[in-house]
Amino acid sequence: MNEKIVAALDLGSSTTKFLIAEISDGEPLIIGVGEAHSKGINKGIIVDLDKATGSIMEAKQQAENMSGKKVSSVAVTVSGTHIHSVNNKGTVIISREGREITSDDVRRAEESAKVIMLQPNQEIIHVLPRQFIIDGQGGIRNAVGMSGIKLEEEVHIVTGSATVLQNIRKCVRNAELSVDKFVLQSVASSFSALKEEEKELGVTLIDIGGGTADIIAFSEGNISFTEVFPMAGEYLTKDLASILRISIVEAERVKKQYGYVGMDSEEEDSGGEISLAGLGGSRNVKVSKDQIAAIIQDRVDEIFENIRFELTKLGYWSNMSAGVVLTGGTANLKGIDKRASEILEVPVRVGYPGDDGGTVDMLKSPEYSAVTGLVKYMATLNSSRRGAGVNLKWFSWLKDILG
Repeated sequence: MNEKIVAALDLGSSTTKFLIAEISDGEPLIIGVGEAHSKGINKGIIVDLDKATGSIMEAKQQAENMSGKKVSSVAVTVSGTHIHSVNNKGTVIISREGREITSDDVRRAEESAKVIMLQPNQEIIHVLPRQFIIDGQGGIRNAVGMSGIKLEEEVHIVTGSATVLQNIRKCVRNAELSVDKFVLQSVASSFSALKEEEKELGVTLIDIGGGTADIIAFSEGNISFTEVFPMAGEYLTKDLASILRISIVEAERVKKQYGYVGMDSEEEDSGGEISLAGLGGSRNVKVSKDQIAAIIQDRVDEIFENIRFELTKLGYWSNMSAGVVLTGGTANLKGIDKRASEILEVPVRVGYPGDDGGTVDMLKSPEYSAVTGLVKYMATLNSSRRGAGVNLKWFSWLKDILG
């Protein structure tokens, strides 16, 4: 039996999440969970090294105490507007006798595809294979062992600011850890919240957290597009605080407890007045639930209208036969899936972390999609490297993606 311990860290704008999992014969079992309020982190960027380190340390300690294990390295989700992505293609000629394609040929094709003009101070995070093309025949997932003369590989390249990534490394190192791997947040979430048939049909995942909305689109099982929008749940909170003249803390509580989007006034959760604590200890503020809903809906509409515009501009909006999957903490907002469907004009569902033995009940909520997906990503990556068995639904896709 092959066993390995892996750790996953999700540096969200609202919460810092830390998981420890035991990988046995390719299957992940989460044995430690830690969570801390995020400090010194804003929209995927470290803005205070000491405070961010403290959040990581707190979440790490909780997970280690629960699991009884000490970890020395961790995989980390990355997000933020410093992230850029591009589709590219590499080409190599197979010159050996028999023209059989080897893993070395695949590596050469990938190296050819990686030759791009990077923006200043950018570092490559992922080179994700989309498909192989052999002598003009596309749609090939695994080219090794096949015969051909010309091998082409289409890839999706994700880069991030070298400065931002280095500051994350510093925080992780200050927390007595090393970075095992950076993984784009939307890629991690897709491992937890999407179904294989959705990827094949064409689907867009929107991980809408506190500081960012992370988007990944699939077509015929391949990654077509990734993007990070700087508008997410904290904008709803700030709007409530500003308009109602209440604190950010009170606004966040109100959003989670009373917030809803697009629900009819006859619904049980709508209507009626509630009393909120005013700023600086001032008298309580009385507002109706419908007023709260109107404030939230205005911002939600803006977020999804911007996302629709971007998907349309890039040509992906019409290629979503399986619709859209919403995940992340803001996906818990009542009615957000229905409102998103009205604006995007496609079916929308809320995506939850996979219902399997590796996901404990306390993590089966949209805000944990990224960190649980990161565990599955690392488990599958470890299995592909070591040749261990793994759940085929996860392994087949990741093996294709990682090459």
